[in-house]
Amino acid sequence: LPCFPFVSAGGGTFVSDRSRCSPKTMSATASKSALAMPLGLFESLMRKKPIEDLIGGKTGLKRCLGLADVVAFGVGVCVGAGLFVTIGTAAKHAAGPAVVLSFAIAGFAAFLTALCYAEMAAHPKLGQVTGSAYTYAYTTLGELAAFTNGWLLSLGYIFGGASVARGWAYYTEGLLLVAGWPVAASAFAERPLLLPFGIEFVLSPVAPVLVVLLTVVAAAGAQESSTFNVVMACINLVVIAAFIFGGAEEVSSSNYQPFMPFGITGVVQGAAIVYFAFLGFDSVTALAEETKDPSRTIPLGVMLTIMILIIVYVCTAAVLVGMVPLSDIDDSAPLAKAFDYHGSTWLAVMVGMGAMSCCMANTLCSTMGLPRILYRMAEDGLLPTQFKEVNPTTKVPVIGVVATGVATALFAGLSDFTALLTVTSIASLLVFNSVCVAKMLLRDPWALAPVGFYTTASFAFAAALWYFSWHYWVVGMALTLTAVAMVWVRPAQHELNLIPFGPLVPLVAILANNIMIVSLGPKAMIHTVLATLAGLTIYIFYGRKHSTLNAPQTATEETPLAPRSTNA
Repeated sequence: LPCFPFVSAGGGTFVSDRSRCSPKTMSATASKSALAMPLGLFESLMRKKPIEDLIGGKTGLKRCLGLADVVAFGVGVCVGAGLFVTIGTAAKHAAGPAVVLSFAIAGFAAFLTALCYAEMAAHPKLGQVTGSAYTYAYTTLGELAAFTNGWLLSLGYIFGGASVARGWAYYTEGLLLVAGWPVAASAFAERPLLLPFGIEFVLSPVAPVLVVLLTVVAAAGAQESSTFNVVMACINLVVIAAFIFGGAEEVSSSNYQPFMPFGITGVVQGAAIVYFAFLGFDSVTALAEETKDPSRTIPLGVMLTIMILIIVYVCTAAVLVGMVPLSDIDDSAPLAKAFDYHGSTWLAVMVGMGAMSCCMANTLCSTMGLPRILYRMAEDGLLPTQFKEVNPTTKVPVIGVVATGVATALFAGLSDFTALLTVTSIASLLVFNSVCVAKMLLRDPWALAPVGFYTTASFAFAAALWYFSWHYWVVGMALTLTAVAMVWVRPAQHELNLIPFGPLVPLVAILANNIMIVSLGPKAMIHTVLATLAGLTIYIFYGRKHSTLNAPQTATEETPLAPRSTNA
């Protein structure tokens, strides 16, 4: 009987030698063939995009942004609900007057992560392409990690923008109450929305309206949006400066006592809460394809953004907790209510208007940043091609802008502020961890095993430190130090190594990020995991099949046997 050809597990190699067609050989070959499908699936999940294949300067987006635009964008996307809302929650319920230390700790962790972002952005190829952490993961960790990063970035932008829109509604309501217009203020108040089967939402009627209006601004073009954002960022800094210098006269040293009423645990938990105020600095790297000289401008923009934020936040926190006793700090609008507490109504109105402009700039930056990520993912085939269509006039990916605006408006109108904040924080921290890992793999592509072990061990250490007794965190610390040693001894194999102290900076950043993830609680972590799994279905059913890395399999060694001729 003729021997039928078999395809090897690698694909494309056909068996045509009759001497290899014994029952034993055929059985072994069939077993390898059975493994072809799972092996192919695993390879598709782990395939990486070569750095050399990045498109560099060839893009449909318009390069029109300078350093001032980039820094204003970074400050604008960060200074919003993170400062004007979460500072009150962190001070009153977590850290007390030591919220100043919480901001310093959160700023230090953000600075370490920003160093990793700056080095990746300085890469001559990576720094030229939009996509931020998504692109970094695609070239170092593989396609599944890249899509996961893109989805987590989407959650961060959408939920973050929605929570800031909620913050805008809080301050608008408070401003109208101070002005003596309670009827108008009631339109901005939250109200429960009851649905069948006991489903309940917390409805904000006007927050979606802000998102829709700013979506229109974002669709007008990068230069126009940037000009609007620069104006908003300048107003924000002027208002914050007015709060710092105006409020300093009302500071009482007695309000700083006791300094740490909830202990060091409260300070760390406060750092996790206010870390939300630093989220967004990474969105600067999403503007790479619209920035002049991105390999220089983007790293400088990231570092300047973080340094400005640390100075502004620490000073603001110090003044707030000095102005108002801890029990009288307002949760939803702490800065404006601080002046109202001292009878300075006009300053309260001024700060409230500044907070509104901050939240507007923050929401706009979220609407601008995410479409650039979706654009890059669509370019790689992981999302439908509509997301990479650029308007020929405005040079903006309009479909991505509209999709971002609709999703953000939906969550701004229906979701709880605290849930939005915690999921945004965890999603962003997970992305930050991936960038730190990508930085180390760019330094040494073969360090994946020790780096993965370290990331897992540091998370176990953080969980043991937060939830269990010292016996467990001693074991966790031992595992973490072991992993540090495994990573540290590996020599650098890449010429780009700008960060001092070798891999220590990303290792410490990962540990700090994991501690803050754990401190946000298991409920928030479960919500994030469920949201991530929902997004991965898009990759499984669409992205994996349409990826540009898919190539038709060809027979490279031999061709299939032709039918035997009857005349032979």
